[in-house]
Amino acid sequence: MNIYPVPSGGGIPVGVHFTPTVNQRRGKQMIVGPGACMAFSREGYGFFDYTFRDVWNMITHIGLWRFAFGNFDLAITEMYRDLNKRAFLDQARKLIPDVTDDMVENSFAGVMAQVFLDDGTAAKDFILERNMLNGTTLNVRSAPTPACTASLAIAQEVVQMAAEDFNWGIGKERKDIDSPFYD
Repeated sequence: MNIYPVPSGGGIPVGVHFTPTVNQRRGKQMIVGPGACMAFSREGYGFFDYTFRDVWNMITHIGLWRFAFGNFDLAITEMYRDLNKRAFLDQARKLIPDVTDDMVENSFAGVMAQVFLDDGTAAKDFILERNMLNGTTLNVRSAPTPACTASLAIAQEVVQMAAEDFNWGIGKERKDIDSPFYD
């Protein structure tokens, strides 16, 4: 089963946690991670990967600065953990004390977006922007965790919003003959 720590007060999701694997490539193993470390590129899978545009967007975003200064200890601690294997494993041992260094090997990194509001708070899961682009788009942003994006209840809510916004069917009658969706 998944093992997660108590959420931090700063709004950074997850922290060091354990996720079991079930696929053939990895077999029955446990993934330890991830920490929350800043990426300097939207598709940067290494700490030193960067793009000028993404770095510029970060350093000019007032909400990120407010968050960083308001949660300075959290920001520095998470970055330190991601760069120092011993510190990372010490955090993991708070959840499973029997984890030893030889049980863990470097694997892969993922990139997850975190939206910071201008007041310096981390946005909660899901920002739903309805009727965007002249009413043609329902934008779902800040869906950071697989648990959120895989939720059928959330999917049902998004489909209901889209049905309302795009006038998809009433009852079991299709309002638009080309629409596969029903109300």
